[in-house]
Amino acid sequence: MFKPKKILVPTDFSSASKVAVQQAKDIAEQFDSELVIIHVKAKEAENLPLFFLDDSKLEEINRHLDEHIEHEMDKIKKDIFTGSTVKPTVRINHGNPYDEIIKTADTMACDLIVISSKGKSALDGFFFGSITEKVSRKAHCSVLISR
Repeated sequence: MFKPKKILVPTDFSSASKVAVQQAKDIAEQFDSELVIIHVKAKEAENLPLFFLDDSKLEEINRHLDEHIEHEMDKIKKDIFTGSTVKPTVRINHGNPYDEIIKTADTMACDLIVISSKGKSALDGFFFGSITEKVSRKAHCSVLISR
């Protein structure tokens, strides 16, 4: 029987990705596995053509984005992990989402990735779906796609 030792679960803070986090937590509890939650701040978001903003405004926008990410991670930990024996490790990476997910799984020796089949909206779902598809094809470990 497959018993994962370390599970990686990406989140974009959508309701679908929260279901994946819940499923990953349930698996981690069942098998006494470590759990790592990752959010990837897409490089594209940092490179938007915001030429009309000065550096201080860009720093302020990035600071607000980082605060939002931290708030959402805290909310996930409170809503899903309160009362659980699982205490997740949180990673915030910057770059291409599927590359960062795969690199993190490899670097941290994860033997399972639990990932949502869709993202925040119909358009994001299209893009996140392609991330899910790339992760499932290129990952060096097992991948569970959550619905």
